[in-house]
Amino acid sequence: MFNKGKIVRVVALLYLVSVGFFVWGLAAGHYHIFPWKQIEVIYWDLHAFLTFKDGPPKTVKEKILLDIQERPTQFDFSGFKLRDSTFHDTGYLLMPRYSKNDGQVIVQLFSIGDKKIVHTWVPPLDDIFKRSKVEQTGANSVKEYRAQHPLLLKDGGLIFTSGEGPMVRINACSKLIWVNDRHFHHSIELNADGNIVVPLVMTPQVPETVLPIRDDGFAIVSLDGKIINEYSVTDILLKNGYRGLIYGVGRFETDRIHLNDAQPILKDLNEAQTGDVALSIRHLSTVLLFDPQTGKIKWLKTGPWLSQHDINQLDDGRYSIFGNDIIRQQDTSQIFVEKELSNIYLFDADNGRIEQPYAGVMAEHKIATGSSGRLKLLANGDAYIEESDKSRILRISKDKVRWEYVNAVSPSTVGAIHWTRYISQEEIDLKWKDNLACDQQ
Repeated sequence: MFNKGKIVRVVALLYLVSVGFFVWGLAAGHYHIFPWKQIEVIYWDLHAFLTFKDGPPKTVKEKILLDIQERPTQFDFSGFKLRDSTFHDTGYLLMPRYSKNDGQVIVQLFSIGDKKIVHTWVPPLDDIFKRSKVEQTGANSVKEYRAQHPLLLKDGGLIFTSGEGPMVRINACSKLIWVNDRHFHHSIELNADGNIVVPLVMTPQVPETVLPIRDDGFAIVSLDGKIINEYSVTDILLKNGYRGLIYGVGRFETDRIHLNDAQPILKDLNEAQTGDVALSIRHLSTVLLFDPQTGKIKWLKTGPWLSQHDINQLDDGRYSIFGNDIIRQQDTSQIFVEKELSNIYLFDADNGRIEQPYAGVMAEHKIATGSSGRLKLLANGDAYIEESDKSRILRISKDKVRWEYVNAVSPSTVGAIHWTRYISQEEIDLKWKDNLACDQQ
């Protein structure tokens, strides 16, 4: 016969022990007490394995065998490959890319004409994390850190973010200069005053909304890391009469805005004036031109681009827009509207006219990325494209591919790239490299 009283006491004891371990585990994770140091590495490896979502999804086997920022390649070559033998490119690529050898993201300046690396920066992640109060998880961890959209400064230094966290500045020798501990994300651009324009999450939320919302906005930041001003996109839309975009488009989601580009206007062309900011709002498939001086939206356009990135003012007053052209599903997966095809749109805000002059070459070479994506129209009419999900960079004309660059990290895999830049020979000054002696610092 079982002793019911004894069984009850044993079960109660096991229950209390389980609760005790649970509470202790919560305290260890929150206050970093014993045994946090002993299990921290395992915890973050497991967390990264379960949560990393940059680019297309991986199979369970790929998650186990590959690094977090590594995926199978779709190409039969690595590095730079010239496709148009009659063409010579004198520009540069500034590439934040995952390095399997370094076990983290690095940033490299690549001379296209010379086909060689000119300089390498290795973000000092330990120093960055020591000066940040942001929890080391997701993009703010060594394995997932992006050094996203680095901005090259005249002294050879860089300004970048983790992708979803603090913004930092390092010098040409990768020494940390400052950290701004706010939640910055996506693009980093210079305005006409020499200040940085960058998206950020507003804390606390600026406007009251019926349901909680991630209040994406953008900030004006000085080169020494001080925030000069900041603007809430939700507030901008509501005050300009666009309540329908916040509440009236499909099922409400917390990440309603998803601002991925705040592009400062540098020339007075048509309605746009220096100091205005063009915004790309991915989750509403909407772009707009905002005047910070008056708080007014000068124009706003939803579609035909879908889940777009990277709006830029062109010299003729039009705007280029990279349309990812995907449908986001409830489970966060994506479907291309046209099979494996993204698009480049040229938009004239004055008359509403939209053109797609690169549609043929984009379709022929199946150029597409469901997430991220970069675009810059170049002086001769070519387009630089970052195909982020495939870790490939291309230069195309309206009828051919000029060259490609693939960030291969092994014969069968590629490493992630995080918002590269094309810099023309006229836009770059490498005097900072003269007599640079990093090993003496």
